[in-house]
Amino acid sequence: MINECDKTWIHNQHGQSMIEFALILPVLVLVIAGIFDLGRAFYSSITITNAAREGARYGTLRANDTPGMRTTAVQEAQSSGITINTNDVMITCPDLVAPTGCDRGQPLRVTVNYLYDDMIFRFVLRSGIQMQRYVEMQVP
Repeated sequence: MINECDKTWIHNQHGQSMIEFALILPVLVLVIAGIFDLGRAFYSSITITNAAREGARYGTLRANDTPGMRTTAVQEAQSSGITINTNDVMITCPDLVAPTGCDRGQPLRVTVNYLYDDMIFRFVLRSGIQMQRYVEMQVP
């Protein structure tokens, strides 16, 4: 049988648990929001890598079509929900003879720049995270 003193102690334990939960809840919310931001940043990184890869693959098939490489990279990123423009895609060839494309047997590099600024924690990183990914493929 529980006496009155034990009932008071049990009731105080429930109140203490609620106070502890109220104190730890903001920390848990910040951790979960940080995990979401980090996951979305990784998703953006993977997406712009895939965009660079698709632009380079297009370039290996059509080495003289630089605007087509840029457009392909932009469309690949947009199909995954990331918005970049053609100015964010750079096409470089180390041995560029013709101004419109890469020579056969030379590596073609497609670089995609992206500013990830759609974060929950904007107050921590006000300028966002600048990402740059590139892919090199050899022109056959």
